Order: sequence, then C-alpha cells, then structure tokens
Amino acid sequence: FTPCILGRCIARRLLCNGDDDCGDQSDEKNCKKVFKKCDQKMEEYWGIENLAKGLNIFTNNLEGLVLDHRYYAGGCSPHYIVDTRFRKPYNVESYTPETKGKYEFTMTEYDSYSNYESNVLKAKASQSSFSFGIKIPRVFELGYNSNDNRFKKFIQRMKRFSSTSSKFIHARSELAVAIYKLKPRALMLHYEFLQRLRQLPAEYSYGEYRELYRDYGTHYITEATVGGIYEYTLVVNGNELQKAGYSLSDVQKCAQHGFNIGARISSVYVKLGITEAGCKSLLKEIGESTSKKQYVEDFIVLVRGGASEHITTLAYKDLPTAALMQEWGDAVQYNPEIIKLKAEPLYQLVTPTDFANAMAIKENLQRALDEFQLETSPCRCALCHGNGIPSLQGTECECLCPLGYSGIACEISKRKDAAINGNWGCWTSWSPCSGGQRTRRRQCNNPAPQNGGSSCSGPDAETVTC
Repeated sequence: FTPCILGRCIARRLLCNGDDDCGDQSDEKNCKKVFKKCDQKMEEYWGIENLAKGLNIFTNNLEGLVLDHRYYAGGCSPHYIVDTRFRKPYNVESYTPETKGKYEFTMTEYDSYSNYESNVLKAKASQSSFSFGIKIPRVFELGYNSNDNRFKKFIQRMKRFSSTSSKFIHARSELAVAIYKLKPRALMLHYEFLQRLRQLPAEYSYGEYRELYRDYGTHYITEATVGGIYEYTLVVNGNELQKAGYSLSDVQKCAQHGFNIGARISSVYVKLGITEAGCKSLLKEIGESTSKKQYVEDFIVLVRGGASEHITTLAYKDLPTAALMQEWGDAVQYNPEIIKLKAEPLYQLVTPTDFANAMAIKENLQRALDEFQLETSPCRCALCHGNGIPSLQGTECECLCPLGYSGIACEISKRKDAAINGNWGCWTSWSPCSGGQRTRRRQCNNPAPQNGGSSCSGPDAETVTC
C-alpha cells in the first residue's frame, strides 16, 4: 500500500491508472506514463452522488459527502442497464434497476382533516421520534425538509382546512427506478470527511462534534430506493356533497375514471352512483382558479423526482393523464430522488482500520448525537398559532403558517375558535441506567389540543438498552 497526501492509503497498482483513487489526484502526479485500465466511456449510476451524502435525520436534509462513490479500486467491468454502460463504484454492493410498471394510483378517502393529517401529513415531516443513539431498525420514507419550497406550498395550502368540515381524497403513485445497496464493511470514506473525523479531539468537546453533524448529517445511507412519487389531494366540500346526494366514494371513483379514460366518462357513469353530468362538473372544477366552485375546494399536487418545472406546472392544472405520467416517468429515470432508505449513524464508519483512537471517537459521536437531536429539534421553539409548523433554521425559529394566518407566530387571523391540534414538547433527558435500561419522556403540550383538535400521535415514553 502507498499513502496519499490527504491520509488515504491505496494499493500501489492503482498509481498512474487515470483514476483519482486518492481523492486529491496525488496518485496521478509525476507519472511518466498513464496505464488506463478503463478506457471505455461509462456513466455514473442515476442519483449516485446523493446516495454518498450524509443525511441529517432530524431535518431530512442531505449534507456533505461521507462516502467516495467515485472510487473504483481499479474495477472496470461495465454494468449494463438496457443499452447504457455504467461503472460500479467500489463501495456499492448492488444497484438493481426496477422494471417500469403501469402508472397506478392508490386512492384513500379521509372524512376529516385530523385523519388526513395523521396518515398523510405526518409521514412527510421529520423522523425525529426515532431513537437515534441506536440503529434505525427499518426502511422508512424520506420526509421533506422544512426549507423545501414544494413542501412549504403544500403545507400552507393544506393547513388552511384544519378547522373545516372538508373531506379529502389522497392519490399516490410511486415509481421505483433502482434499488441501491451499500457494501457492509471496508468502505472508502470521502477524503474530506475522513480528514474531519481525524481532526476530532479524543477528549469530548460537544462544539467540535456538533460542527461535524452540521456539515455531514447524522447518518449514512445503507440501502435505498430511488425514483419518484406523484401524489395529489382533492379537498371537497362535505356539505355540498351531502346536499347533492353524493358520497366521498363517488368522488373517488369519478377521479379514478377521470385518470383512466380522460373525458370518456359517459360509458361508465352508470356504475358510479353519480350522474354523468355530476361527474363531469366535479372533474371540471379541478385546477380551476375561479371562486365559484361547488364541490372541489382545492386540488393540491406534490411531485418528487423528475426535476421538471414543466411537469409540475401541468400537474397543477388537471388530474394526471396517461401522457403526463409517461413524461414524468421518463424524467424520473434520469433525475430520481431518494424515496425510501435504511440508514446507520455516522459513528459506525469509525473503525480501528482508519483511526488509532476509534473507540474514543465513536463514544464521543454517540454522546454528541443525543445533544444534537435536542439542539436541532423545533420543540424548543415558541408556539406557532393556528396549527402553524415550527422549524429551526440554524439558531432561529420560524413558523410556517397556513393560508389565512400571518405574523411571526401565525397569530394574525380572522378565524376564531379554530381547532388546534396537539404537538409534542421536547424529550426529557435520559434517566440513569438501571437494570440495563434507560428511559426518557415527553408531553403533548406544545401546544396541548384545544377546541376539539387531535391529540399527539406516537409514544410519550421511550426506553433503550444501556
């Protein structure tokens, strides 16, 4: 083995091979001749750069690169996906393409805002109720970061229905492009991340460990599904539906047939329990900006993957058509996002192979993670009124206000006595270790439910081994 300038060690056979195996190009300097083992053009896997980044699991933010997915250890066997040649990074165990299926929507009815919120909205928030000092035991869907403009617009429009009698139909179509799996051991870390780890003091100093978590996140991704999610929510006026003798199921079937067959509704309306004219007038209201709607109060779309403003613009105008879904699917293929993943804490990357004081650094990182969770949690923020969502931006708290509310704390509104849903306060400190276990607790008081609002979901206590 030969050392690189920035601390990585590589096999001598990798010198002067045309690849940046050191990460700083030092292995390719002063070469009398370059022996390129890999002279054919090969592509990088779709979305591979994001999979090498650290993830701040408390904010859903992808941060700096922790793994080097441009290190190949001299490997050059092409991996063919359809007719494209890809080069497999050393760290990657497998990258398996998924075959495209039909674009089908799973549709779910919610007869109240609280049901919709607990099943749909909370799945998009941060995963901050996990126990992060230990492994996350399951695959989970990556939530939205509070700075994501898509999420902000979606929340602002949805939250204004929090104290209404509106009903909701949520439709979702998921497209998987590939399944990614990381090697379980002997990973090549990104050289800048490796240097930062080596600069950490063996004696605990929270400030220095906190900076590492701020720059590189708290976890690294071990498995993931990359692709896209296309979802929309129809908000309907429950009172008007009842007056017309229609049920929420009728609206769902209308929307489903509207997607499947476009305008050709006349041949199926008899099966729906709603007239052809009723179905057409309901679908016509979707995407209209006029205020004279009878049934549809809002049509809210959220598209992940594809990175196309053109598609998003079309999506807001009408129910998705087969042509639009095909266009979106083609865009997702080349611009997939991480939609599901498994993750491990960053401290698992600290091994005796790379670090002389691995045990001390690992213990310090574990200790700092508990402090970092409390510091980055919006539970420390003052109350946001009107079911606004608090978020911590650096050291400052901000409220994301529903439409109809304004002010620093969403305190300005003409609405009175609106239902306020409960929200969790901060976790207490862990109890002393007793009988191999320690416990922490939290209360549903930030705020407590008011005026018939829903209570907090999830446990109020958490116990881990110690």
